Amino acid sequence: PGDEVSASVPLLFSPQSPAQGPNRLMAALWLMDKNNPLTPRVTANRVWAQLFGKGIVETEEDFGSQGALPSHPELLDSLAVQFRDEYRWSLKKLIRAIVLSNTYQQSFVFDEARRERDPQNRWLSRSSRFRLSAEAVRDQTLAAAGLLSSKQGGPPVMPPQPEGLWRSTYSGARWITSPGEDRYRRGIYTFWKRTTPYPSMETFDATTREVCQIRRIPTNTPLQALVTLNDPVYVEASLAMAQRWYQLASSDAERIERGFQIAMIRPIAESERLRLQDLLARSRQHFANRDGEARRLLEQAAFSLDPSIPPNEIAAWSVLTSTVINLDEFLMRP
Repeated sequence: PGDEVSASVPLLFSPQSPAQGPNRLMAALWLMDKNNPLTPRVTANRVWAQLFGKGIVETEEDFGSQGALPSHPELLDSLAVQFRDEYRWSLKKLIRAIVLSNTYQQSFVFDEARRERDPQNRWLSRSSRFRLSAEAVRDQTLAAAGLLSSKQGGPPVMPPQPEGLWRSTYSGARWITSPGEDRYRRGIYTFWKRTTPYPSMETFDATTREVCQIRRIPTNTPLQALVTLNDPVYVEASLAMAQRWYQLASSDAERIERGFQIAMIRPIAESERLRLQDLLARSRQHFANRDGEARRLLEQAAFSLDPSIPPNEIAAWSVLTSTVINLDEFLMRP
Protein backbone atom coordinates (compact mmCIF):
# COMPACT_ATOMS: atom_id res chain seq x y z
CA PRO A 1 0.00 0.00 0.00
CA GLY A 2 1.12 3.53 -0.70
CA ASP A 3 1.64 5.86 -3.63
CA GLU A 4 1.16 4.38 -7.07
CA VAL A 5 4.45 3.79 -8.90
CA SER A 6 5.25 2.90 -12.49
CA ALA A 7 8.17 1.19 -14.21
CA SER A 8 11.20 3.40 -14.68
CA VAL A 9 14.91 3.63 -13.94
CA PRO A 10 16.39 4.92 -10.65
CA LEU A 11 16.42 8.71 -10.66
CA LEU A 12 19.86 8.60 -9.04
CA PHE A 13 21.32 7.35 -12.33
CA SER A 14 18.91 8.95 -14.79
CA PRO A 15 17.46 12.26 -13.59
CA GLN A 16 15.85 12.85 -16.99
CA SER A 17 12.83 10.77 -17.93
CA PRO A 18 13.74 8.49 -20.84
CA ALA A 19 12.00 9.10 -24.17
CA GLN A 20 11.12 5.42 -24.50
CA GLY A 21 8.27 3.98 -22.55
CA PRO A 22 8.64 1.54 -19.63
CA ASN A 23 9.56 -1.54 -21.62
CA ARG A 24 12.47 -3.92 -22.15
CA LEU A 25 14.15 -1.64 -24.69
CA MET A 26 14.20 1.18 -22.14
CA ALA A 27 15.77 -1.14 -19.57
CA ALA A 28 18.40 -2.32 -22.10
CA LEU A 29 19.28 1.25 -23.10
CA TRP A 30 19.57 2.25 -19.44
CA LEU A 31 21.88 -0.69 -18.70
CA MET A 32 24.35 0.56 -21.34
CA ASP A 33 23.83 4.27 -20.75
CA LYS A 34 26.87 6.36 -19.79
CA ASN A 35 24.95 7.78 -16.86
CA ASN A 36 24.69 4.27 -15.38
CA PRO A 37 28.03 3.33 -13.81
CA LEU A 38 26.89 -0.05 -12.50
CA THR A 39 27.21 -2.14 -15.67
CA PRO A 40 30.90 -1.47 -16.43
CA ARG A 41 31.85 -1.54 -12.74
CA VAL A 42 30.11 -4.83 -11.99
CA THR A 43 31.46 -6.46 -15.16
CA ALA A 44 35.04 -5.27 -14.58
CA ASN A 45 34.84 -6.44 -10.98
CA ARG A 46 33.65 -9.93 -11.97
CA VAL A 47 36.43 -10.30 -14.54
CA TRP A 48 38.93 -9.20 -11.89
CA ALA A 49 37.53 -11.79 -9.47
CA GLN A 50 37.90 -14.55 -12.06
CA LEU A 51 41.57 -13.68 -12.54
CA PHE A 52 42.53 -12.88 -8.95
CA GLY A 53 40.18 -15.09 -6.96
CA LYS A 54 38.59 -12.10 -5.25
CA GLY A 55 36.96 -8.99 -6.66
CA ILE A 56 38.01 -5.42 -5.93
CA VAL A 57 34.56 -5.45 -4.34
CA GLU A 58 34.60 -8.83 -2.63
CA THR A 59 30.83 -9.20 -2.65
CA GLU A 60 30.47 -9.59 -6.43
CA GLU A 61 26.78 -10.30 -5.98
CA ASP A 62 26.07 -7.15 -3.95
CA PHE A 63 27.15 -3.62 -4.91
CA GLY A 64 24.57 -2.11 -2.58
CA SER A 65 24.74 -0.75 0.93
CA GLN A 66 25.05 -4.25 2.39
CA GLY A 67 28.03 -5.15 0.18
CA ALA A 68 31.74 -4.77 0.91
CA LEU A 69 33.59 -1.55 0.12
CA PRO A 70 36.08 -1.70 -2.77
CA SER A 71 39.69 -2.25 -1.75
CA HIS A 72 40.88 -0.05 -4.64
CA PRO A 73 38.00 2.26 -5.68
CA GLU A 74 40.07 4.36 -8.11
CA LEU A 75 41.30 1.23 -9.86
CA LEU A 76 37.75 -0.07 -10.24
CA ASP A 77 36.60 3.25 -11.66
CA SER A 78 39.51 3.32 -14.10
CA LEU A 79 38.87 -0.23 -15.32
CA ALA A 80 35.15 0.49 -15.73
CA VAL A 81 35.75 3.64 -17.78
CA GLN A 82 38.37 1.93 -19.96
CA PHE A 83 36.11 -1.07 -20.49
CA ARG A 84 33.22 1.14 -21.59
CA ASP A 85 34.91 3.95 -23.53
CA GLU A 86 38.36 2.77 -24.66
CA TYR A 87 37.71 -0.97 -25.12
CA ARG A 88 34.06 -0.44 -26.23
CA TRP A 89 32.79 -3.31 -24.05
CA SER A 90 35.41 -5.78 -25.33
CA LEU A 91 35.98 -8.46 -22.67
CA LYS A 92 39.06 -9.68 -24.55
CA LYS A 93 40.71 -6.26 -24.33
CA LEU A 94 39.81 -5.92 -20.66
CA ILE A 95 41.26 -9.34 -19.81
CA ARG A 96 44.38 -8.62 -21.86
CA ALA A 97 44.96 -5.34 -20.01
CA ILE A 98 44.66 -7.05 -16.62
CA VAL A 99 46.83 -10.11 -17.34
CA LEU A 100 49.61 -7.95 -18.84
CA SER A 101 49.74 -5.75 -15.75
CA ASN A 102 52.60 -5.96 -13.26
CA THR A 103 50.09 -6.75 -10.53
CA TYR A 104 48.90 -9.92 -12.27
CA GLN A 105 52.37 -11.03 -13.35
CA GLN A 106 54.10 -10.69 -9.99
CA SER A 107 55.32 -13.83 -8.22
CA PHE A 108 53.86 -15.44 -5.12
CA VAL A 109 56.36 -14.25 -2.52
CA PHE A 110 54.98 -14.47 0.99
CA ASP A 111 57.74 -13.05 3.18
CA GLU A 112 57.52 -11.79 6.75
CA ALA A 113 56.81 -8.20 5.72
CA ARG A 114 53.88 -9.23 3.52
CA ARG A 115 52.62 -11.62 6.18
CA GLU A 116 52.51 -8.77 8.69
CA ARG A 117 51.19 -5.96 6.50
CA ASP A 118 48.96 -7.82 4.01
CA PRO A 119 48.06 -11.30 5.33
CA GLN A 120 44.89 -11.61 3.22
CA ASN A 121 46.54 -10.11 0.10
CA ARG A 122 43.92 -7.37 0.12
CA TRP A 123 46.48 -4.88 -1.18
CA LEU A 124 47.73 -7.26 -3.91
CA SER A 125 51.27 -7.38 -2.58
CA ARG A 126 51.83 -10.78 -4.22
CA SER A 127 50.31 -13.06 -6.83
CA SER A 128 46.92 -14.47 -5.92
CA ARG A 129 46.66 -18.14 -5.04
CA PHE A 130 43.30 -19.86 -5.15
CA ARG A 131 41.85 -23.25 -6.05
CA LEU A 132 40.42 -23.89 -9.48
CA SER A 133 36.65 -24.08 -9.84
CA ALA A 134 34.89 -27.44 -9.52
CA GLU A 135 34.57 -27.86 -13.28
CA ALA A 136 38.17 -26.79 -13.93
CA VAL A 137 39.59 -29.21 -11.34
CA ARG A 138 38.12 -32.11 -13.31
CA ASP A 139 38.95 -30.60 -16.72
CA GLN A 140 42.56 -29.96 -15.79
CA THR A 141 42.96 -33.52 -14.52
CA LEU A 142 41.60 -34.97 -17.75
CA ALA A 143 43.73 -32.59 -19.82
CA ALA A 144 46.93 -33.54 -17.98
CA ALA A 145 46.04 -37.20 -18.56
CA GLY A 146 45.50 -36.59 -22.28
CA LEU A 147 41.81 -37.57 -22.07
CA LEU A 148 39.92 -34.25 -22.23
CA SER A 149 37.64 -34.00 -25.27
CA SER A 150 37.80 -30.82 -27.35
CA LYS A 151 34.33 -31.41 -28.77
CA GLN A 152 32.04 -28.39 -28.48
CA GLY A 153 28.27 -28.09 -28.25
CA GLY A 154 25.65 -30.78 -28.18
CA PRO A 155 23.47 -32.35 -25.48
CA PRO A 156 24.66 -32.92 -21.88
CA VAL A 157 26.66 -36.03 -21.01
CA MET A 158 26.90 -38.35 -18.03
CA PRO A 159 30.53 -38.89 -16.98
CA PRO A 160 31.45 -41.62 -14.47
CA GLN A 161 30.51 -41.21 -10.83
CA PRO A 162 30.47 -43.57 -7.83
CA GLU A 163 27.72 -46.18 -7.89
CA GLY A 164 24.58 -45.66 -5.82
CA LEU A 165 24.80 -41.87 -5.42
CA TRP A 166 22.39 -40.70 -8.11
CA ARG A 167 18.72 -40.93 -7.29
CA SER A 168 15.88 -39.52 -9.38
CA THR A 169 13.12 -38.57 -6.96
CA TYR A 170 10.41 -37.63 -9.48
CA SER A 171 10.94 -40.12 -12.32
CA GLY A 172 12.52 -43.43 -13.17
CA ALA A 173 15.51 -41.78 -14.87
CA ARG A 174 18.86 -43.52 -14.42
CA TRP A 175 22.44 -42.32 -14.62
CA ILE A 176 23.94 -44.08 -17.64
CA THR A 177 27.64 -43.32 -18.07
CA SER A 178 28.29 -41.85 -21.52
CA PRO A 179 30.48 -43.96 -23.81
CA GLY A 180 33.50 -43.01 -25.89
CA GLU A 181 34.58 -39.38 -26.18
CA ASP A 182 31.50 -38.10 -24.33
CA ARG A 183 32.88 -39.70 -21.16
CA TYR A 184 35.66 -37.07 -21.19
CA ARG A 185 33.78 -33.92 -22.17
CA ARG A 186 34.38 -30.67 -20.34
CA GLY A 187 32.60 -30.22 -17.03
CA ILE A 188 30.26 -27.59 -18.46
CA TYR A 189 28.49 -30.34 -20.44
CA THR A 190 27.80 -32.56 -17.42
CA PHE A 191 24.14 -33.50 -16.98
CA TRP A 192 22.81 -31.60 -13.98
CA LYS A 193 19.77 -32.36 -11.86
CA ARG A 194 19.08 -29.83 -9.15
CA THR A 195 17.87 -32.43 -6.66
CA THR A 196 20.92 -34.64 -7.33
CA PRO A 197 23.94 -32.58 -8.50
CA TYR A 198 27.06 -34.25 -9.85
CA PRO A 199 28.68 -35.27 -6.53
CA SER A 200 32.37 -34.55 -7.14
CA MET A 201 31.66 -31.03 -8.42
CA GLU A 202 29.31 -30.31 -5.52
CA THR A 203 32.11 -31.37 -3.17
CA PHE A 204 34.31 -28.73 -4.81
CA ASP A 205 31.69 -26.01 -4.15
CA ALA A 206 29.76 -26.05 -7.42
CA THR A 207 26.32 -24.53 -7.04
CA THR A 208 23.25 -26.77 -6.91
CA ARG A 209 21.56 -24.28 -9.31
CA GLU A 210 18.45 -24.05 -7.15
CA VAL A 211 19.07 -20.30 -6.92
CA CYS A 212 21.22 -17.85 -8.88
CA GLN A 213 24.71 -17.75 -7.39
CA ILE A 214 27.14 -15.10 -8.61
CA ARG A 215 30.03 -15.96 -6.29
CA ARG A 216 31.17 -19.36 -4.99
CA ILE A 217 32.58 -19.41 -1.49
CA PRO A 218 35.49 -21.91 -1.56
CA THR A 219 35.82 -24.52 1.17
CA ASN A 220 38.61 -26.90 2.13
CA THR A 221 37.40 -30.27 3.44
CA PRO A 222 38.71 -33.87 3.66
CA LEU A 223 35.94 -34.93 1.26
CA GLN A 224 37.74 -33.11 -1.55
CA ALA A 225 40.84 -35.24 -1.05
CA LEU A 226 38.67 -38.38 -1.04
CA VAL A 227 37.26 -37.32 -4.42
CA THR A 228 40.63 -36.80 -6.12
CA LEU A 229 41.97 -40.03 -4.61
CA ASN A 230 39.01 -42.36 -5.19
CA ASP A 231 36.42 -40.94 -7.58
CA PRO A 232 36.25 -43.03 -10.81
CA VAL A 233 37.12 -39.99 -12.97
CA TYR A 234 40.36 -39.35 -11.09
CA VAL A 235 41.33 -43.03 -10.81
CA GLU A 236 40.92 -43.40 -14.57
CA ALA A 237 42.82 -40.16 -15.17
CA SER A 238 45.72 -41.38 -13.02
CA LEU A 239 45.91 -44.55 -15.14
CA ALA A 240 45.87 -42.57 -18.39
CA MET A 241 48.50 -40.21 -17.04
CA ALA A 242 50.62 -43.16 -15.92
CA GLN A 243 50.58 -44.64 -19.42
CA ARG A 244 51.30 -41.23 -20.92
CA TRP A 245 54.30 -40.67 -18.65
CA TYR A 246 55.64 -44.14 -19.33
CA GLN A 247 55.56 -43.58 -23.09
CA LEU A 248 57.36 -40.22 -22.91
CA ALA A 249 60.89 -41.63 -22.51
CA SER A 250 62.94 -44.74 -21.83
CA SER A 251 64.25 -43.94 -18.34
CA ASP A 252 62.30 -43.38 -15.14
CA ALA A 253 64.04 -40.09 -14.38
CA GLU A 254 63.25 -38.61 -17.79
CA ARG A 255 59.66 -39.88 -17.68
CA ILE A 256 59.12 -38.18 -14.35
CA GLU A 257 60.77 -34.95 -15.48
CA ARG A 258 58.78 -34.67 -18.69
CA GLY A 259 55.49 -35.84 -17.16
CA PHE A 260 55.82 -33.45 -14.24
CA GLN A 261 56.48 -30.59 -16.67
CA ILE A 262 53.22 -31.38 -18.51
CA ALA A 263 51.17 -31.60 -15.30
CA MET A 264 52.64 -28.65 -13.40
CA ILE A 265 53.78 -26.39 -16.27
CA ARG A 266 57.17 -25.99 -14.63
CA PRO A 267 60.42 -27.97 -14.38
CA ILE A 268 60.68 -30.43 -11.53
CA ALA A 269 63.17 -29.76 -8.72
CA GLU A 270 65.83 -32.37 -8.05
CA SER A 271 64.49 -33.07 -4.55
CA GLU A 272 60.99 -33.58 -5.97
CA ARG A 273 62.23 -35.98 -8.64
CA LEU A 274 64.10 -38.08 -6.08
CA ARG A 275 61.04 -38.34 -3.86
CA LEU A 276 58.85 -39.41 -6.78
CA GLN A 277 61.43 -41.97 -7.85
CA ASP A 278 61.43 -43.36 -4.32
CA LEU A 279 57.62 -43.55 -4.38
CA LEU A 280 57.78 -45.35 -7.73
CA ALA A 281 60.22 -47.91 -6.34
CA ARG A 282 57.95 -48.61 -3.37
CA SER A 283 54.89 -48.86 -5.65
CA ARG A 284 56.68 -51.36 -7.89
CA GLN A 285 57.56 -53.41 -4.85
CA HIS A 286 53.93 -53.36 -3.72
CA PHE A 287 52.54 -54.56 -7.07
CA ALA A 288 55.39 -57.01 -7.83
CA ASN A 289 53.46 -60.04 -6.55
CA ARG A 290 49.94 -58.64 -6.76
CA ASP A 291 48.91 -59.27 -10.37
CA GLY A 292 45.24 -59.56 -9.46
CA GLU A 293 45.21 -56.24 -7.62
CA ALA A 294 46.94 -54.52 -10.55
CA ARG A 295 44.47 -55.94 -13.08
CA ARG A 296 41.47 -54.90 -10.98
CA LEU A 297 42.87 -51.37 -10.90
CA LEU A 298 43.37 -51.34 -14.67
CA GLU A 299 39.76 -52.42 -15.16
CA GLN A 300 38.80 -48.85 -14.18
CA ALA A 301 40.18 -47.60 -17.52
CA ALA A 302 37.69 -47.22 -20.38
CA PHE A 303 40.45 -46.32 -22.86
CA SER A 304 42.84 -48.63 -24.71
CA LEU A 305 45.86 -49.71 -22.67
CA ASP A 306 49.22 -50.32 -24.28
CA PRO A 307 49.61 -54.14 -24.24
CA SER A 308 53.40 -53.80 -24.30
CA ILE A 309 53.41 -52.25 -20.82
CA PRO A 310 52.99 -54.81 -17.98
CA PRO A 311 49.86 -54.21 -15.85
CA ASN A 312 51.99 -54.12 -12.68
CA GLU A 313 54.04 -51.30 -14.20
CA ILE A 314 51.03 -49.18 -15.13
CA ALA A 315 49.56 -49.74 -11.66
CA ALA A 316 52.81 -48.65 -10.02
CA TRP A 317 53.04 -45.52 -12.15
CA SER A 318 49.39 -44.71 -11.44
CA VAL A 319 50.24 -44.39 -7.74
CA LEU A 320 52.81 -41.79 -8.77
CA THR A 321 50.46 -39.85 -11.03
CA SER A 322 47.62 -40.00 -8.50
CA THR A 323 49.98 -38.39 -6.01
CA VAL A 324 50.70 -35.58 -8.47
CA ILE A 325 46.97 -35.07 -9.13
CA ASN A 326 46.47 -34.66 -5.38
CA LEU A 327 49.23 -32.12 -4.88
CA ASP A 328 47.98 -28.77 -3.66
CA GLU A 329 49.83 -27.06 -6.50
CA PHE A 330 47.98 -29.11 -9.11
CA LEU A 331 44.58 -27.97 -7.82
CA MET A 332 45.49 -24.30 -7.52
CA ARG A 333 45.56 -21.59 -10.12
CA PRO A 334 49.03 -21.71 -11.78
